[in-house]
Amino acid sequence: MALLAHKSRTIRTLNAVRILIGLLAIATFCGVGAAERLPLESFAQLESINDVAISPDGHYVAVISSLNHKRAALIWERSNGLKPTASLGNDKHDNFDIAWCRWANSKRILCGYFATATEMGVYFPVTRLVAMDADGKNIKVLIQNSELGASQFQSNVIDWSPGIADTVLVQAVKQYEPDNYPSVFELNIRTGAMRIHTRARGPIRHFITDGHGQVRMGSGYSGRKISYFARLNGEHDWRLLARFEAFSQADSVLDPFAVVGQSNILYASGSAGGRDALWKFDLEDKDDPSLVFSHPLVDVNHPVRSKDGRMIGVIYHTEEPHAYYLDPYFQSVDAALRTRFPDTFNYIRDMTEDQKTFVVDSYSDVEAGRWVIYDSVKGSLEPLGRAYPDLPGEKMARMRSIHYPAKDGTSIPGYLTIPKDAKPERLPLIVMPHGGPIHRDTFEFDFLRQFLANRGYAVLQMNFRGSSGYGAKWLRDAHQDWGGLTYSDITDGARWAIAQGIADPNRVCILGWSFGGYAALLGAVRDSDLYRCSVSIAGVSDLRELLFDEKNFANSAIAALQIGTDSDKLKNDSPRLHAAEINTPVLLIHGDRDFQVYPHHSSDMAKSLKRAGKKYQYVEIDGGTHQLWRESERITLLQSVEKFLAENLGAP
Repeated sequence: MALLAHKSRTIRTLNAVRILIGLLAIATFCGVGAAERLPLESFAQLESINDVAISPDGHYVAVISSLNHKRAALIWERSNGLKPTASLGNDKHDNFDIAWCRWANSKRILCGYFATATEMGVYFPVTRLVAMDADGKNIKVLIQNSELGASQFQSNVIDWSPGIADTVLVQAVKQYEPDNYPSVFELNIRTGAMRIHTRARGPIRHFITDGHGQVRMGSGYSGRKISYFARLNGEHDWRLLARFEAFSQADSVLDPFAVVGQSNILYASGSAGGRDALWKFDLEDKDDPSLVFSHPLVDVNHPVRSKDGRMIGVIYHTEEPHAYYLDPYFQSVDAALRTRFPDTFNYIRDMTEDQKTFVVDSYSDVEAGRWVIYDSVKGSLEPLGRAYPDLPGEKMARMRSIHYPAKDGTSIPGYLTIPKDAKPERLPLIVMPHGGPIHRDTFEFDFLRQFLANRGYAVLQMNFRGSSGYGAKWLRDAHQDWGGLTYSDITDGARWAIAQGIADPNRVCILGWSFGGYAALLGAVRDSDLYRCSVSIAGVSDLRELLFDEKNFANSAIAALQIGTDSDKLKNDSPRLHAAEINTPVLLIHGDRDFQVYPHHSSDMAKSLKRAGKKYQYVEIDGGTHQLWRESERITLLQSVEKFLAENLGAP
């Protein structure tokens, strides 16, 4: 949600009619020109390259890669032919995994680690910060031995160049801090010594600096109210910029991105024509806000920053991703990359301090990431590798942008993926709504979608009302209506695919992750005549329980505002309470350390299905979090899904 010990039981066997239909489906499918069937492990494996950071002087790169089926950071020296000189893994902290790495200076790198902890039966995330020299020496876990030793989040670096040698600025919560509001600290990356920089100030929960050591912006919430604060250049007093209720009409007024160093100019997201756009604000109010860039159809709200945190552009998604750069120089860099890689979106992930050498991640719907170093002076490319070298793009299935009409005539955008070398005619179809629901599907590689397509299934994804990215009205049209308009838009997509002749009406399954898993369970309750099966991965089964679970977190009031509190509607829209109405097989998959959707949502759903005498399977993944991102977890996931779909839809 945005905001696997194996266990399975079969309650009843397939009847003769279903067996006959399954055999006919297999026979029909085998008549289609099938693409090469790739190993399941190739889709489940960790990325060979997950992220890359380049040192300010360009001498080293740090590559987050897979080492012994776990993430590790490998330091490569560029002048040495990109040969590893050091590595940083998780041998000493086996329950922690590397999330990111970034160079604090040209000789020392910081890496953020994450894990799931539990207290009194409640799961929650924790992070740690580890520093290492480029040659692998002087490894140190920072912060832990300070007054912040028990702090939940210790890896939130907000300024990498505050002007003090070997120092970064981090925000973290001091022990016994009222309401858990964070302060900002100067952190020495060699000794771990800390000094207070900016004290906590409720309701601020997130700070933004100007990239030169000044904390300039603060945002946070208390109850349902969201507040934004600012400081003028050189001042220490906070001034209130805006305060409003979450999900109100004013909610899209302001979302700060970056403050221009040594100035009072702020770049932020704000509304233009009902869509989020890039605006430029004068914090002294000497000039009126000016619109920098907007798009008439979609939101613009993903900032791109330079090494020192300077705002250089934004990313937005229509059918495909696009970038808008403020500076002509970066526009020229982007144009040069598009000339070299015309079939991918070329995302600038990092750059040297002189802004002449760039780490570029080129990706598309069939390419998870082709990583290169681009020298803008020489015009040269230095290949680093691909995220999934065992999944060549030419063997992957392409996404097609589609629109279909909802019941009320509204055009719903989405994507259709047809198996490689297959015709879009009477195919087994997987309807795959995204998570969130305040999220959206985009034109990019997805291991699960590509696995399903490789196994012969068409995949339909949709950005139903309630999704983000299409303006405030699109999002609010389905506010507090998970089981209403949002679900209706999803089902309309399934019926459209059947009406178009794309899907075989006897071989349609709904599968989703998180909120998508909730929609899949609701589909089993309400439309068992449409869906031959339902797969819920880390899905919500009871909205009332979800509200109760959210009370463990600081944003519980905002979560309640998103979900709604109407008791009758929550009961009506909770699949677990209607298990007796399900007449299609259900597969439940959940990690037992999921803190975003607690695993009891699936285990309780399994109990309800058992009591009702329904056909179901429950797979609980040992150690799995919400994302199930470890290789062993995804192998279990894909094996379970493949077997279940073959039993219920037929497979090649």
